[in-house]
Amino acid sequence: MKKIVQKTFLSLIALSAIESALALDSGTQNLTAIEGATDYFKINCAGDTDHLNFKLFEGEANNSVVETPAIPPQLFNAKLTKLKLTSTVSAIEAGTEKDITLKGGNGAYTLTLDTFGTNLSVKTAQTYAVQYQCLNAKGNVTKGSSTLTKSGIESVKKTLANNKTAKYSITCAKDAKNGNTSSLVVKLINKTAVIKPVTSSSTQAMLSAPSGDLTAQVIKAATAKNTTGVAIDMQNGSGNYDVLVNSSTNKALPYHFEYSCLNTKNVEAKTSPFQLLQDQ
Repeated sequence: MKKIVQKTFLSLIALSAIESALALDSGTQNLTAIEGATDYFKINCAGDTDHLNFKLFEGEANNSVVETPAIPPQLFNAKLTKLKLTSTVSAIEAGTEKDITLKGGNGAYTLTLDTFGTNLSVKTAQTYAVQYQCLNAKGNVTKGSSTLTKSGIESVKKTLANNKTAKYSITCAKDAKNGNTSSLVVKLINKTAVIKPVTSSSTQAMLSAPSGDLTAQVIKAATAKNTTGVAIDMQNGSGNYDVLVNSSTNKALPYHFEYSCLNTKNVEAKTSPFQLLQDQ
């Protein structure tokens, strides 16, 4: 019997410096025309695997081009403080900008930036720039100073790693022409590259209705069964998972399966190609 094995990674590829941990492994096999035929193979999940997700489909698989989703957004959050006064903005996505304003009058303000809530599977630091102005009650520019950049001038591009913070001091003062400062306005510009969806070759199951003649068992300290098209989710950490695909009929049945080793956040952990141990 000719065996066709396909391994497909639906990688979220955008920038060479960006790492993504989302992938989908798959394979295509045939059960022979023997009553009770069983294929037996092994899947090894390494790294920080929490569980294996396995799904079985009846029928031949065909190759198609699919569009994979974009990586979840890279987010900036900002907070302006002066004494007991606070103003915040959150979820400034890659390629966007937002303003933050605090009516604190003359004096020193603290600008705090962070990337909390962003996609932790992306290791590359984010890029941003800042622009500020001190304004009087009529919206006219007053005197402002900071080591970050000059008032009204966009700062040079800076980087901030995920789950990190950065703080800057901005001072507003009385201006000879426009008088006292009423508020500080800061523009946050998230210059991180926007990651667009990409197309990739994918192995997809045929959409024919399943006959229910196939079942799958995934074994690792426990046993789970499924009929075709229903996912098995085994919460048993890293290591080897044994998979049995069974037929109760005496006719040849092609099938297709997909699997992913996932961590506690449902992000793909390291997965090795499946190892076929018995082919019937």
